[in-house]
Amino acid sequence: MISPSAIDLVILDLDGTVIDLFHSGVPSPRVSAAIAAVQAAGIPLTVGTGRTLDYLRQQLSALHLTYPVVTAHGCVVGDPQTGTIYREATIPESVVAPLLAWLDASSLVTALYVNDDQGHTHLYQNRPSRTAADQRFHDHVFGNPRTLQPSLSALYTTPHAHAPMKFICDNDPTTEADLFPAITAAFGTELYLTRTHPRLFEGMAPGVNKGTGLHVLCELLQIDPARVLAIGDNDNDIPMLEVAGHAIAMGNATPGVKAVADWVAPSIEEDGAAVVLEWLV
Repeated sequence: MISPSAIDLVILDLDGTVIDLFHSGVPSPRVSAAIAAVQAAGIPLTVGTGRTLDYLRQQLSALHLTYPVVTAHGCVVGDPQTGTIYREATIPESVVAPLLAWLDASSLVTALYVNDDQGHTHLYQNRPSRTAADQRFHDHVFGNPRTLQPSLSALYTTPHAHAPMKFICDNDPTTEADLFPAITAAFGTELYLTRTHPRLFEGMAPGVNKGTGLHVLCELLQIDPARVLAIGDNDNDIPMLEVAGHAIAMGNATPGVKAVADWVAPSIEEDGAAVVLEWLV
């Protein structure tokens, strides 16, 4: 392992790294204590997540994040204390109409994320969750509140409508046809598409990911990316791990994440993120 003195910033993924993939909750007591210890030691710590800035501010205030955060997979870099947005990227206008038509025509439960003029994110879900268990899962992974919007395309029939930041589709390839190859064939050159969870794939503007978000963050903080330690578990974390000078994969990480990591920590069930953070202090 590298020396703690070589680290100027720690960036953590959330889901699958410090938060359970399938159930609502907060980091375990050990992980929460390790995060607090790193902060108390004066080491800058932040998160790089697919979740929204509003979610972090409302649901994870107990983490006492003070440094800018990378949210919505890099679509938004913002201040977790004030809500100030330093960078926002939206899906290109030329892609919005055909993309929403594709999503409307599919059978997938989809959540669309749209920011308003004040930088707050509004969530639209295209069809009801199929079961009570699905409803709980969607509450966890999509976030709340959500507005039921049977036609996502109808959101963009008015002039000057805000382009969406991203979308999430619930598509479990173990129980239904895997539609990720189909959407990749249709929009793979016009969007950044990635699996973010065994059941989910997401899409956002091309060239936008956690790695580009980390670059923006490093510019804001005047930090060399080579002195960043990043921890993640899923394929959407790969760009962030590739930018960071020190890449840590969780024990429960995908093969792709482990392939780009310098070291593999224990799994989330074993508080792997805490193991790394405790080593720093």
